[in-house]
Amino acid sequence: MTLRAICFHGHFYQPPREDPWLGLVEPEPEAAPDRDWNARITRECYRPFGQARILDAADRLAEVTNLYGAISWNVGPTLASWLATHAPDVLAAMRAADAEGVVRTGHGHGWAQPWGHPILPLSTARDVATQVRWGLADFAHRFGRPAHAMWLPEMAVDVPSLVGLADAGIEVTMLSPHQARRVRPLGAGDDAWRPVTAATLDAGRVYRCRLPGERAIDVVFRDAVASAEVAFGDDLRNGALLARRLRERLASARGDTLVTVAVDGETYGHHHRFGEMALAFALRALREDPSITLLGPQAFREKAPAQWEVDLVPETSWSCPHGIERWRSDCGCRTGAARGWTQAWRAPLRLAIDWLRDELAVLFAARGGELLRDPWGARDRYVECLLAPARRESFLAAEAGSRLSPANAVQARRALELARHALAMQTSCGWFFDDLAGREALLVLRHAARALELAETLGRRLEGGFVERLAGARSNVVGGATGAEVWRQRVRPARPVAVRVAGTSALLAVLGHTVRVPGYDVTFSSTPAAGRLDAEARVTETTTGAVTRVEVDADAATAVCRLGDERVDLREAFGAQRERVLEAVGRSAVARVRDGRRASLEEAGPLLQPLLAGGERLSVELGLLLGYEEADAIAMALAAGTADLDALIARATTLRARGVAMPADWLAPRIAQAIEDRVAALPAGAPAALRLLDLAAAIGATPDLGPAQVRTLAWWDGAAPADRLTGPVTALLDRLRVAPRA
Repeated sequence: MTLRAICFHGHFYQPPREDPWLGLVEPEPEAAPDRDWNARITRECYRPFGQARILDAADRLAEVTNLYGAISWNVGPTLASWLATHAPDVLAAMRAADAEGVVRTGHGHGWAQPWGHPILPLSTARDVATQVRWGLADFAHRFGRPAHAMWLPEMAVDVPSLVGLADAGIEVTMLSPHQARRVRPLGAGDDAWRPVTAATLDAGRVYRCRLPGERAIDVVFRDAVASAEVAFGDDLRNGALLARRLRERLASARGDTLVTVAVDGETYGHHHRFGEMALAFALRALREDPSITLLGPQAFREKAPAQWEVDLVPETSWSCPHGIERWRSDCGCRTGAARGWTQAWRAPLRLAIDWLRDELAVLFAARGGELLRDPWGARDRYVECLLAPARRESFLAAEAGSRLSPANAVQARRALELARHALAMQTSCGWFFDDLAGREALLVLRHAARALELAETLGRRLEGGFVERLAGARSNVVGGATGAEVWRQRVRPARPVAVRVAGTSALLAVLGHTVRVPGYDVTFSSTPAAGRLDAEARVTETTTGAVTRVEVDADAATAVCRLGDERVDLREAFGAQRERVLEAVGRSAVARVRDGRRASLEEAGPLLQPLLAGGERLSVELGLLLGYEEADAIAMALAAGTADLDALIARATTLRARGVAMPADWLAPRIAQAIEDRVAALPAGAPAALRLLDLAAAIGATPDLGPAQVRTLAWWDGAAPADRLTGPVTALLDRLRVAPRA
C-alpha cells in the first residue's frame, strides 16, 4: 500500500541571550509587556504550543492537544537551558511528547541541534565536532535518550559538516530542495546521475548522501512551497485551509511520499497569532483522513528507506539564496532594513571573529595543554559542567594531568570558559539581522569581549588585533559608527566587570538592598554602618573561581561608591540589579500609599458609610480611592482562600452602582488564578468557580480563562460520568465555553 504522509517540523530556537559575564538574560525593555524576549515568546508560542486549542463551530473549547507530540521538532540548547529554569512546564511538555513518540513509533519527536547555532560550513572541523557533541549531550540530558537526527543551523551544509554529524552517530538531517544538485538510484553508476533543481527534485523521498570514508547520512527535504505558505503566507489564518492545501500537495504524489512542512517554531503564535490553533485544527482534520498518515521523518524513513542517492550543492542554506553569504558578506539578504542601509559590516565582523577564533584556539591548546591531559577532549566534555555546574570541581580533577594548585585550577577553568565563549561568539544570529549595533550582533561581540578578557588572564592580549579587523565595519545606526566605535561604546565594559560588581554591590548594601549579582559571589570585610561602607570587597567569579579584591567606599547619602579615584553610581548597576531595586522601591512606595489611603478612609468612614448606604454616588476621586482599597481587600481574600464570595459580589455590585471604580485589570489575573485553583478541585470546586465568574462580572474584570478552560477539559477527560453530569459542572462548562467532544 502506498504511504502518503505529512510531517510538520518546528525549529524552536532563541540565540544565547544571557549576558556573558552574569550568565542570565538581562531585562529587555523592547520585549514589553514581558521582561525579555524569551519570556514573551514563551507566552506567545512555546507554552500555547503544548496546550493548543481546538474550537467547535460555536467557538467553544472542544479539545486541547500537546502539539509537541504531533510534529517533529528540535529545540536549541540555549533555549532549552532557559526553559529548564524559567518555564519547566514547557520543557516537560516537550519531554512527555518525545517519550510518547518513542513508545508509539519507536522514534521520539525531538531532534538535536548543534549547541551554539553556528554556520557549520564557516566553522573549523574541530569546532563542528564540539558543537555537535555538545548539542547531542544537551539533548540526552534534557530528554533521556540519544538523538539520531540533527537539525543543521540555518540548514547550512557542506560535506565536512555532514561528516561531523555522521561521526557523532547522526543518521538523518533535513534540507531544502534547492540544496540538492543531482540524484541517482542507490547503487547505480556515475552515468546514472541526473541534475535536479528545487522545482524538479522529488522532495517526498528519503535520500542517502554518501560521505568520505564509507560514511553516509540520510536526508529528508522539506516541501519549500508548503513551508513558505505556512511561514509567510495565509495558511495559518484558517486550519481547514491549511489541511486542504496539504491534501492538494499530496494529490499528485507517486509512490511513498512525505510532505514535510518545516518552519521556525516561533511561526506558531509569535509570528502568526493563534497559529498553533490553526495547526491543531489542521492536524485533526488530516488525522481523520484515512488516506493520509501523520508521520515524523524518522518513522517514515523506517517504512520507506532511501532508494535514491543525492549529491548536494556545497555551502548552501535555507534562508540565503546566495549560499551562506548572509553570514559573511553584503549579499542583499535582510530582515526589513530601512532604505540605504548596508550589510557591508558583515564581512569585517566575520573576519574579526574568525581571526579571534583561530588565535584563541592556539592559546587554548598551549595553556590548556599545560594544565589538562587532553585539552580538546576536555573541551568536548566540558558540556557536562554547563549542564551540571556543581560538577566543575570533580570534572577538573578528572581532566587535569596532575593535582592542580589553586592558582592553576583557576587558570584551567579560565581556559575552558575561554573555549566556551569562543564557540558562543560564532552564533549565526550575529550576522543574520540588519545592523552591527543590533541586539544579536552585540551579543556575539560581547562573547568575544569575554573571551578576550579571559585570554589576557591567560597571557595573551588580542584586543588590538581584533578591533583592528573590526574597524572596517560601519553601523547603519548610532551615527554611522565604525566597528571600533561600536566596540568601545556598546560592547567593551568601561571598567573591569569584577570592579563594577564590587562598586554596585557596595552601593546597594549601604542603600539597604540585597547584595546579589548573578555569576559572582560578593563579600565585604565589614558591614555597612550609619549609611556608609568602607571595606574590601571580595568578588569571586562562579564560573572560574577567580577572585578580585577591590577597596570600596560607599555612601548612602550621595548614592555613590568610590573605588580609589573612580566613582560608581546606580547608572552602572547591572540590569538585574536595577530590576531588583525598582521592585523594592515599588513595594515600599505602594505600602506607604496603601497605609495613607487606609488612614484617610478610616478617618472619613463615619461620613462615608452612611452616604454609601443611602445611595449617594461618589465623586470620581473618592470612587477611585475606595476602589483601590476594596481591590486590595478582594485580592487578600482570594489569596488566602477564605473569601466569602457572596458577600464580595454583593458589596462589589453595590459599590460600582455608587461610582466606586476598582482596578479591574489588576484584579483580573488574581481572579483568573482563583478560578483555576477551584477548577483543580472539580467537581467540588465548580460552585466556587461559578461565583468567582460572578465576582469578575460584578467588578467589571475580564480574566483570562484559558488556563481554567484547559484544566477543565483535562479533568473532564479523566472524570467519572457521574461527576461530569452534576448541575454546577454543567453550568461551569457553559460559562467557561468548554464543550468536550463526545
